[in-house]
Parts: sequence; structure tokens; C-alpha cells
Amino acid sequence: MYTRRTFISRTAGVVGGLTIISSVPILAACGDDDDADGPGTTPGTSGSPGTTSAAGTTPATAGATTGTTGAAIGSVASVFNWLPDIEWSAWYLAESKGYFAARGVESSLIHGGPNTPAVVQVLAAGDGNVGLSASELDIIKANQEGSDFVVIGAMYQKNPLGLTWMTATGIDTVQDLVGKRIGGPQGDQVQIDALFKVNGLTPDDYEFIPMGFDPQPLVDGEMDAIASYVTNQPLQLQLQGHDVSAKPYSDLGLPSYGDILFASRAWLDENHDLVVGYLAGLLQGALDNRADPTESLPILLETYAADAEISEEYAALANPEYIALMDSPYTDANGILSVDPARMADEVLPVLETAGETDLPTVEEFLDTSFLEEAHASLS
Repeated sequence: MYTRRTFISRTAGVVGGLTIISSVPILAACGDDDDADGPGTTPGTSGSPGTTSAAGTTPATAGATTGTTGAAIGSVASVFNWLPDIEWSAWYLAESKGYFAARGVESSLIHGGPNTPAVVQVLAAGDGNVGLSASELDIIKANQEGSDFVVIGAMYQKNPLGLTWMTATGIDTVQDLVGKRIGGPQGDQVQIDALFKVNGLTPDDYEFIPMGFDPQPLVDGEMDAIASYVTNQPLQLQLQGHDVSAKPYSDLGLPSYGDILFASRAWLDENHDLVVGYLAGLLQGALDNRADPTESLPILLETYAADAEISEEYAALANPEYIALMDSPYTDANGILSVDPARMADEVLPVLETAGETDLPTVEEFLDTSFLEEAHASLS
């Protein structure tokens, strides 16, 4: 399965001009944003429910500039699957602008990092409340092992996992990959195999070439395409002046949501109003981020990633790429962060089955849209 570490040089700079080829929002496959070690926690700067973050947890009330703090409902620890990054802009804005606090939610953000527990493990241990994953399969596997997690929304209608190639190669469809050399860290071939299977091809139709995180071997002609985050490696290469193209796996036939919000069923049942308030505050942060993708930059660089080496140029150009993954016809009708039950049943879960997964849940067991629906209603 894919890991965030597989792709990311999160401190990379970027430049405009990238060709991101997109179609209707049908999501990038069964990849996993958590490592086998997974992201979790290391000592931070302020308290959270049993854990601190690689970059430190930050309470929602710090730096609040808008809204009136409502009656306290409770606390919510959000557990991310990687280090502080522009990807989490909606949360940074919701905290810094007081949107969580105005809903009575005391928020803390737990960032992950190398060699730290997977998000599902952090939540299973009771050290977080709402988790973020780039893989439906990661959550399903945890449930198969005894957890009872429920999906309540997703930041991205398209998972940013995908493929990158030099534009001159002429690749556009999966069929164009037949006979090609595709690079990625060991383990990535599982998802690339699935990509070929769902397109009526076989894993024998391409050559897998193990590689590290640096996309330079693509430029050197050692491979024809590489596994990547379409919001990351392609931007690095553009910064270096290369003409590259990229597609998320979603546009190649492997549907999956990105930054999937999930929590334990028991916690959801016991904290209905808290969950709705949390999601309402998050929606406000997400809407602000869409309205002005530059607003979160100083918050990220000066607060959450103050001790990290993050390129402002990368963050400024990556945020619009992330925002572009938030929309679909379903969100147009039902609001951002919404997960379509029909799509989950007809596209996402069947692709996992095609990839060889068994004992998959029903949508009714795996997804609860009611909390986000109430959160949207509270904003209207």
C-alpha cells in the first residue's frame, strides 16, 4: 500500500505551469497515507488528549481572531498522517480564526511524522478523536482487526496519489502505460497492479522499477512514469524547469477519497453535538481557504511549522492544487467534505474488491453522513 513517506519531500519548492490532467472527480485508489509505522506523535509544545504532535499540538483558542467563544461542549484531537503542511489549511484556519472555539470545541492538532504510530493506532489507543487517512482500506483493515471506525467526511473528493511523467512521453491513459517502466518505492506495485487490473490489463503489462523519494530518476530517463502525490513531486520538477504531467489515480480508474475523516462509532454516539460543532468549524476553515488560498500561509509557516523547513513557494502553489481536489458534482449539490454513499458503494468498494480485498463492509456499516449534513445546515 502507499505511504505518505513513499512520495513526500514535503519541504520542496514549486513553480507554476504544471499540467495536472483531471476529469470528473472519481477517486484515487486504495492507497494509504499512513506508513506501516504510520504517523503519530512525538513531544510537542502543548497538551492534547494523551498525545502530543511531531510539531506540537496547538489549542484552538490560541490566536483566535473571529467569532465569539460559545459554551464549551468538549475537546477534539485531530490526528494527521504527516508533518505540518499546507494540506491541513482548513484546520489551521479554523483554529487560528476561532471557528472551533465559537462552536464550543476545544481543538488540538496532532501531526504525524516518520517512525510514529499510524493514525488508526493512535485513535484505537484513545489518544485522538478524529483521524485523517488517505485510504479507505486503511480504515477497513483496522475494523477487520477489531476497531469500529466510521467515515464522517473527506476533505478531498480526489486522493492526490497518482502518477507523474515527462509530458514529452505522450502518456495520457492507462493503456499508454503498457510496456512502460513505472518507478516507485517497494510496495507501490500493489496499487499499480490494481490500476492495470481495473483497466482490463495485467500486472505483466508494465515493468516496476524500485526507487526512492527523489523524482530525479524520471528526468534522467530511468523510468517512464513515477508514483507520486500530484500535489508534490510534479511541482518539484516544475521548479527545476521540467515539463511534466500528472494524473491522480482517480482519473485513471481507481476511485478513492483523500484526507478521509473518521472516528470510532462509540465516540461519535457519545458526542453528537461536539462532532457537529467540530465539523461546522472545520467547514468554515475550509471555505475560507478556498476563498483565499494565501491566508493560511503565514499561519502554517509562523505557527504550526515554525521549526520546519517548508518552502513558502511550494506551499503557495500546492494549496490551489489541493483545493482543486475538493470538488465534485456531489459536493456541488451537498456541500464540501461530503462523501457520496452511492459512489462508495458503486465505485470505491468494488475497486478494492478488484484489487483483491475481501470481507469489505457495506456502506451503511462504514459511512455516516448525518453529522456533516447537520454541520452544513448549521451554517446556512
